[in-house]
Amino acid sequence: MTLTEVSFYSRKFVPFALLFFLILLIFYYLIKVLLLTITPTQQITLYTDPIFGKIKRPIILDPKPSSNLNFSIDTIEGKPVTSTESAKVFFLPSAAAKFGYRERIYLIAKSLGFDTEVVKHKLDGKEAVFQDATQTLKIDITNLNFTYEYNFENEQQIFENTIIPPKKDSEDKAIDFLKTVGRYPEELAQGKSNAIFISFDPAARQMKLLETSFGSNMVEVDFYRPDQEIYPVVSPKYFNSQNYVMLVAYEGDFKILKAQIKFYEKSDSQIGIYPVKTGDAAYEALKTGKGLIIQNESAGSDIVIKKMFLGYFDPDVYQEYYQPVYVFLGNNNFVGYVPAVTDEFYTE
Repeated sequence: MTLTEVSFYSRKFVPFALLFFLILLIFYYLIKVLLLTITPTQQITLYTDPIFGKIKRPIILDPKPSSNLNFSIDTIEGKPVTSTESAKVFFLPSAAAKFGYRERIYLIAKSLGFDTEVVKHKLDGKEAVFQDATQTLKIDITNLNFTYEYNFENEQQIFENTIIPPKKDSEDKAIDFLKTVGRYPEELAQGKSNAIFISFDPAARQMKLLETSFGSNMVEVDFYRPDQEIYPVVSPKYFNSQNYVMLVAYEGDFKILKAQIKFYEKSDSQIGIYPVKTGDAAYEALKTGKGLIIQNESAGSDIVIKKMFLGYFDPDVYQEYYQPVYVFLGNNNFVGYVPAVTDEFYTE
């Protein structure tokens, strides 16, 4: 066969070869689609590891139930959102009084201005109490959590010659104080802080929260745990933290008026994975009176939910677990929590 004949037959049969190839491709993909339709859909297994078994719901002191309120939802999504199908639950081990605690509590008392040669502590269970005419200090001897309060309402001279407390300087002074008394947990150091500026009228004994430092003579520095992975940490008061230092500032000096650390160390080795309620189930729990109302300034009973998300509840009283809650934010500073773990894993 000559080259001319080869060229002729090649041009003649190439279209048929291409058509045959295309038909093969069509049959291949048709068979593949058919196999996909008859293959049963594989179910994705939700991974959980509830190592603690049934757990207690978050403990919140004096919560208001969500019953007798009418809820509607007006969020960006327009409906309840499910944040995750499962979440970590951390164990909070209980603490025991350690050797040498007496020296530690007296250091805290002395740092706050107590004359520890005169004022001695009284032990009330696990709580050591120092008290004199102007101030009270209570310290848990097992973990050194403490609450301090100075009776500044009756000490008008404290507010003489005060300066507007700069935010950064106030935060630094609060941190230095907590370090001095040895109660500045690493997690609080890793988390964020927030300065709240306050105007106190000593003559009228009235306190007012301010949006800026202008006109303030007091500042409260709140400390928070860092986010738990992608989830924010929320406190029993939501807008404030139970870990705080309140002070007044002078030129080159400051005075602590109130301070509190209610912090419970979590175990990084004892961690359970628990199933989490759907957003619809959490919203239904809120509507049916199973939510915990943290704050509600509404005069009426109608609450419009503006935001919903999952957070981790940081307790101010000891409980065994550091766990997730659904957070509902609404009009008129409404804040409500719903325990996020599915109900079958909660004790009654």
